[in-house]
Amino acid sequence: MLRAASRRRHCAKVIVRARRPTQMNAVHFDPAAAALVVRKIPVPRPARGEVLIRMAAAPINPSDLRYLSASSSTAPAPIVPGLEGSGTVVAAGAGLIPRLLVGRRVAFASARGGTWAEYAVATATRCIPLRKHVSLEQGASLIVNPLTAIAFFDMVTRGGHRAIVNNAAASALGRMILRLGRSSGVTVINGHGRLDWDDPADMPGIRSGRAYRATRRQGLDVFDRGPRNQLFNLD
Repeated sequence: MLRAASRRRHCAKVIVRARRPTQMNAVHFDPAAAALVVRKIPVPRPARGEVLIRMAAAPINPSDLRYLSASSSTAPAPIVPGLEGSGTVVAAGAGLIPRLLVGRRVAFASARGGTWAEYAVATATRCIPLRKHVSLEQGASLIVNPLTAIAFFDMVTRGGHRAIVNNAAASALGRMILRLGRSSGVTVINGHGRLDWDDPADMPGIRSGRAYRATRRQGLDVFDRGPRNQLFNLD
């Protein structure tokens, strides 16, 4: 039975590798031209402790844009951007953890970029298996923004602060901060700079208010800079 089970695992691995193409489409950032282009490049191979992921979704976060901005002056050659994403593990390098992830849907982060492509390599320990009720689209944004929001509230707790100013309330991160503030009991003072978002009613739990009145009660001095930086506060 052990030999039979071993053969089945071996066959599954061979099938997975046989279906993997040798070339893929990838978004490249060319520092010389300061432009994004789609190019055909070889599919990367996972090293020991790594997995190869067939990409399903990858977000565009402010951290990605900063990565591109920094790379424009430091990268010697075109790079594939993207710091997080989701997909299915289709091949594994040496190691127990990579092998256990083959066939699993995962969310993952990549410090070296590379998720804006059809395939990406990631360290196995940076992969989070997704439960059945979590879609690949949801999993694509499971790491960068949620961990940033948690880190903010960790600083609030350790510093003994009574409020946090959220100056990007209309963003994905801003909405996560709203929810964490509501569940933790920390007052969140919200602002946004979107010209196309005039009605705060589409964000449950906040209402429009004068910036000075909303913040003075918390002992803070924050001033309204006009319609491009309208502030809101939690009910």
